[in-house]
Amino acid sequence: MALPLIPISLLIVIFLAYKLYQHLRFKLPPGPRPWPIVGNLYDIKPVRFRCFAEWAQAYGPIISVWFGSTLNVIVSNTELAKEVLKENDQHLADRHRSRSAAKFSRDGQDLIWADYGPHYVKVRKVCTLELFTPKRLEGLRPIREDEVTAMVESIYKDCNNPENNSKGLLVKKYLGTVAFNNITRLAFGKRFVNAEGVVDEQGLEFKAIVANGLKLGASLAMAEHIPWLRWMFPLEEEAFAKHGARRDRLTRAIMEEHTQARNKSGGAKQHFVDALLTLQEKYDLSEDTIIGLLWDMITAGMDTTAISVGSQQETLQP
Repeated sequence: MALPLIPISLLIVIFLAYKLYQHLRFKLPPGPRPWPIVGNLYDIKPVRFRCFAEWAQAYGPIISVWFGSTLNVIVSNTELAKEVLKENDQHLADRHRSRSAAKFSRDGQDLIWADYGPHYVKVRKVCTLELFTPKRLEGLRPIREDEVTAMVESIYKDCNNPENNSKGLLVKKYLGTVAFNNITRLAFGKRFVNAEGVVDEQGLEFKAIVANGLKLGASLAMAEHIPWLRWMFPLEEEAFAKHGARRDRLTRAIMEEHTQARNKSGGAKQHFVDALLTLQEKYDLSEDTIIGLLWDMITAGMDTTAISVGSQQETLQP
């Protein structure tokens, strides 16, 4: 019985020696001590950005975190983010895609998960020269001002509501609403919420898609981050296919609405869906790429909202 254990023990020793060799060979940033095989998976708290912020205070602004056998280098200040995303993007663009990220991005047909190459250069050019220029961002200023004004009016209205006497108003609620409206209007050119705060049918569908995407993509399941375990835990192909079809169906409906409106008016709006549709032929953008870029912006906006709004606990006293 002891003989079969020898090859198994030998494999474990070889694996651990290889991991130790990797640690000694590469000068990695500091970080929490990883466990064999699982890395730091058991150390990561459910709200990841808070966990990373705590580690950054302990280890510095650039840290190494192991998701199973995959190394993740996390930066936590604006200077390092600029260096990674702007100054050294050619070297650092090829990020590891989990199975869920590969499904969401259609194997890198967007920008966030694209490998460095002709496609990445093209969509990066679209973003730099067309979408995020000072002229276009200035043209979108009225949307931002409109939503902030609506938020202030909503707070004023609630403060003067007799039912709220002696009650505090949670600031996070108002910040979340203004962020949601800003994101949807900038990306989709649509305000899914009316003046009374009622979300329309498309808005409810949008929120459901975002929630389902988080549920599917935010998993820290051990099998997802340890490749040799994946065969035991196949991906929920049907669930991802349904989610992708649902997301595309809503996005195409909104794109079609804007195409019809553009044909009637003869002009394009400043928001991103109109911009991408009018630039489609010039840059040879596929529909998958346009949808991917739109949802990249939504995802980035939602992440920023979760980090900035999620930490707000202040209340206002009417």
